[in-house]
Amino acid sequence: MKQILFSGDVQFWYETLRSFDHIAYGGADFGEVLAISEQITEGDYGSRYNAYLAAADRIAAEADDVLRAGHRVSGRDGLLRASSYYRLADFFLQGHPDDPPHCRAYDRSVECFQRAAALFIPPVRLVELPV
Repeated sequence: MKQILFSGDVQFWYETLRSFDHIAYGGADFGEVLAISEQITEGDYGSRYNAYLAAADRIAAEADDVLRAGHRVSGRDGLLRASSYYRLADFFLQGHPDDPPHCRAYDRSVECFQRAAALFIPPVRLVELPV
């Protein structure tokens, strides 16, 4: 497949393709991923983190507003996308588990997912696995 984004960086293109895979399950939106990608400098992990983190923060805040207005399904859907975008922000930081940016993105991803899971009917039952 021809790289339509990040033509000089296979790794960034591959991870963008992976984010498109999440669309079918509510974990991403095509237009949002394109808008986020426009803010990323090819090969710059920091710009990728910042772009996905900013989008996730914005969408999580919008989901909170929608939930306060009583729109459970729209709020849940926003939380799922925010969770996914936090995880995408965190992706290239996986080798640094004690790094504050990694911890913030990871913790927010888990929090948004747990909140979204509770809004399904019936709620998704989350189970903690032993380590």
